[in-house]
Parts: sequence; C-alpha cells; structure tokens
Amino acid sequence: MTEKNGPDIDRSIYPMPMFINLVVSDLTAGEAFYASAGFVTLATIPGPGGVPSLVHLRREKYQDILMTQGTAARGTVSASFAAGQIDLDEVADSIRGAGGNVTGPIDTPWFTTDVTFSDPDGNTVTLTAPRMVDQTAAQAWVNDQITGDFEAPESVVPNPSEN
Repeated sequence: MTEKNGPDIDRSIYPMPMFINLVVSDLTAGEAFYASAGFVTLATIPGPGGVPSLVHLRREKYQDILMTQGTAARGTVSASFAAGQIDLDEVADSIRGAGGNVTGPIDTPWFTTDVTFSDPDGNTVTLTAPRMVDQTAAQAWVNDQITGDFEAPESVVPNPSEN
C-alpha cells in the first residue's frame, strides 16, 4: 500500500507530536481501506512469531495512524486531518469504491469542506479543507462571531505577489 495521489509522503521517522491508534479486525484489510483515503504504509512491525502486530500509516507529515489488530470497539475513535491540496470529491469516490461509508464533501458553517468516512471497524476519520473562495467571509465571521484568547491571521488567502 504505497500509492498516493497528492504530495510526496515524508517517510522519515520523527518524534510524532500526535497520532491516533486504531484497533482493526484485519490489518491487511485496514491497510487497503486507508490506502483509498490516501494513506501509505510507512512500516509494519512484527509481533511474536513474526506476524505483523502494528501497521504505521501516514498521509502527510504529522498525519499518522498506528493500527493494531484486535476487537474494535465500534464508534469509539474519531479523528480529523487537514486534507491538504487534494480533490475531496475524488477521495470520497475512492473511499466509497473501497466500501467505506462516506459523508460529503459537505460545506460546514465554519468555512471548511469536509469528507467524513467510517472504516469497516467503525473508526471515523474526517478530512477537512478551508474553503478558499469564502475566505473574505470567513475572516469577517471570525472577527465578528468568535470569542476567545486567540490570534486570527489577517488572511489565509495567499497573496500572489508574495511568492
């Protein structure tokens, strides 16, 4: 499971600031399913007797999933990842083609477009991307509606003259 449409995968081993652990009923089936969402197998770690006991998946840098085989507790794991520069319609179609339960792409009230899917073991993952065409409205929404102790960027729309 090493194919991916999109940016190159950072295959270096680094201290992961965050990752999710998924229990799946079948590691090979889990690998194939997550490949349909753009994850690649970074490493397979053997357990007793040399049988794979952990599969390390990655989509983009700091988007790591560690899968172990066991009895999954359906509906207990939910994670979100930044989608990056991918076509969410294509990803949704790919996941559906792999038998995944997919919602979206849908536009959210907080100016993102999301694709949410459940794997065969009931783990849920959301890929989310900012709606770039709505960034002026998003900035006004942040300034007028959001409260808290945070600093909002002046704009998340790239300025072509700065490239």
